[in-house]
Amino acid sequence: MLILLSFMKTKSNQFAAKKLKLNRPLLLAKLPYNKKEARKNINLAYYIAQSKNIKDSNFILGEKTRLGTPRWYFVTRILSNLKKQGFYCKSTTAKILDSIYKKNCAIARGEIPFEKTKNILSIISRQETLLIAYKRVKRNCEAMVETTIQEGNTLDSYSSEKRVLEYRKSSFPDRISMADFDLTSFLILKGKYPWGSSRKIWLDTPGSKMSKDIYSKKRPITIPLFMDHVVQEAIKMVLHAIWEPYFEVLNRSFGFRPNKFCGDAIAAITSQKSQGLFYAIEGDIEGAYDMVEKKVMISQLSKKIEDKKFINFMIKRLNYDYIDDSGRQKPVSGIPQSGTDSPYLFNIHLYDLDFFIHNELQVDADRLNARLPKKEVRYKIRRRGESKIQYLEMELTRIRERIKSGNLKLPQIKEDRERRFDIMKQIRSRRRYLVRMPYVDPNSRDFRFLYIRYADDWILLSNSNSQICQRWKRLIKEFLWDKLKATLSEEKTIITDIRNKPAHFLGFELRRQKQGQLMYALQANRKRLTRSPGLLVTAFPDRQKIISRLYSKGFCEKDGFPKEVPWLSNLDTSIIIERFNASIRGFVQYYTGFVNKSSLYRWVYILRYSCLKTIARKYGSSINKVFKRFGKFLSSPTYKTIAVSVEVTVNGVTYQKEWELLSFENAYQAAFRIGFKRTLTDRFWTRENDKKIFEYPLKPHAPTVTHENFVDYVGWVSLKEKAPFEMLCCICRSTNSIEMYHIKHIRKTAYGDNEKRSFLQVMALRNRKQIPVCNNCHLNVIHGGRYTGPCLKDLIKVD
Repeated sequence: MLILLSFMKTKSNQFAAKKLKLNRPLLLAKLPYNKKEARKNINLAYYIAQSKNIKDSNFILGEKTRLGTPRWYFVTRILSNLKKQGFYCKSTTAKILDSIYKKNCAIARGEIPFEKTKNILSIISRQETLLIAYKRVKRNCEAMVETTIQEGNTLDSYSSEKRVLEYRKSSFPDRISMADFDLTSFLILKGKYPWGSSRKIWLDTPGSKMSKDIYSKKRPITIPLFMDHVVQEAIKMVLHAIWEPYFEVLNRSFGFRPNKFCGDAIAAITSQKSQGLFYAIEGDIEGAYDMVEKKVMISQLSKKIEDKKFINFMIKRLNYDYIDDSGRQKPVSGIPQSGTDSPYLFNIHLYDLDFFIHNELQVDADRLNARLPKKEVRYKIRRRGESKIQYLEMELTRIRERIKSGNLKLPQIKEDRERRFDIMKQIRSRRRYLVRMPYVDPNSRDFRFLYIRYADDWILLSNSNSQICQRWKRLIKEFLWDKLKATLSEEKTIITDIRNKPAHFLGFELRRQKQGQLMYALQANRKRLTRSPGLLVTAFPDRQKIISRLYSKGFCEKDGFPKEVPWLSNLDTSIIIERFNASIRGFVQYYTGFVNKSSLYRWVYILRYSCLKTIARKYGSSINKVFKRFGKFLSSPTYKTIAVSVEVTVNGVTYQKEWELLSFENAYQAAFRIGFKRTLTDRFWTRENDKKIFEYPLKPHAPTVTHENFVDYVGWVSLKEKAPFEMLCCICRSTNSIEMYHIKHIRKTAYGDNEKRSFLQVMALRNRKQIPVCNNCHLNVIHGGRYTGPCLKDLIKVD
């Protein structure tokens, strides 16, 4: 009998599990898992080098002291001389850019009449502009990619053969000198700058091995030569000064703009502007960069720029060619991807789309609203319903007072109580009806929408119906084709009712409740049923995208169950923890403030237990044994984690450094203190209502014109960039033909303990990517392999 009961219980449990599976389908990853690609994305070389450097920290610290270069007085002397020459005080480039920016701010706000900007090419060709651009791009990971320069005779009439040859060598930041900037400035001003042939490579997008998947297309990347990077950055600096005020006032585009990121777009979508919106049009432009018509792009630039030399310069820039496995190609249309100025040029290209939706589509919405019944009708119905509730409440009060008086007989009291119960029932039903009835102010529009764009992805939220959304989608499609010669992707442009199914945008799921929740509020010392405020669009992490990415990188199984990363188990435990902490910290910081806290727990759990399983594999044990060995806060379910301590001895003193695996609560609290959401929402709302143009703080690596101290800061940046070219050679102390020796992937280089040290190891020790050397030492000593590791302090002795 017991066996029969247990069998029946097991069968019932299996049936319940099957029923649960049918009701709630299991979330599975859709991207494939490729061990080779997953291992490549881990960046294992950096962590191996870091692990080795931690072990040799005592030796490395001694080497840093021995190979240090105390040349601060020499640098200070150079900066003082440059200041005396007026290089810092007379920052003409910064003053011109700042005046252009402020003028366009006034035009965008409607304070002065519209006027095109002139004399742009003379600003780009200035040496100071090129030095500031050089600061931005010299650390780019693509800076050391080899490319070629177009062959031709465009330089014959303006420069000697030797100078052209020297210029063509500068396809890398390595060996760059002030002569290259002078020559580039000269060629740009004369309109003879030789744009190089980009190198085109094809990168696998997630899921490229699955030919039937939507991610199967490869992404083309065109990599220009280094000096082209610098010139493109100078172009972007000028375009920022002209176009940023118009983007800022319109406040609809957030991609690839200074001081903007995905959080600005999500903060705008989840702001009060999304109240009552439930239909979403998820838009995507087919081909994006590759399908941009060059003539349309030039006409877009000509709308706000009046400079024929600059327009001709941009025509040559857009008439690019590239080299791939099939040879040299020259596309008829398109903007090269991976160009420094390409994303911002694409934003300018789609500015008319933003303007069309913000103005022309609103006119169409007003036209549709005019055909609807009068807006006051629904408003009057609500007002009459509220008046009827007030009358019933007054009647209920009179009945209560009559019962409390004690002057009624028993049949009358019984009748009043029945009447009171009936009135309370009517009040409750009428309130429920009015709560669910959409409230429309008589002065507001019926059909509203909110449009947000990030690069070529855009979303339009509306409170209309599917037929009107189809109409607006068709209008946008026709505008893109007629005006911009762009094609709206039918496959990726989806109309979604986010009350039933979430929309997807920038790694988020956008949802909204079907109706307002009923809630009780204390009014006049008693509970009263009222309508919950809001019905805003809420954001959640894109579950399908996250689980697919975690699976493709090897952190979990296809169903989201954590698993170990075997190629990390050979590293030190502290390095394993640091690697997973970086993933946890980046994930939580991206979503915190924009989504519910509980929606992040599962994904952090996957990363944490993947780390624990990796460490368990390293020691050939289980997770329980890992907690017993490295456990910390084991009595607290919230903060339970592991920590590894490493002892480092420096000059006879032993220090102890601890690596602790981040718990969910610690990671969330650290990200929450940053407080992105509230700041970004306030900025969006203030700009939307007041058309303000905010001043953002300056960033040391990328000064922009969106700050009042831009003029002073740019002068200092250009001074600091010019100073290294005035220094002595780091090997022979020569002052002739100073060039920059530039290396790549310095973070992946471990400082070895062999007797013969390369120049690369010494620079990695000093954490320097560039160092001034003369032409002779650069070619014969460094690239000739004759450097044997002398002390740099002795090489750069300051008198």
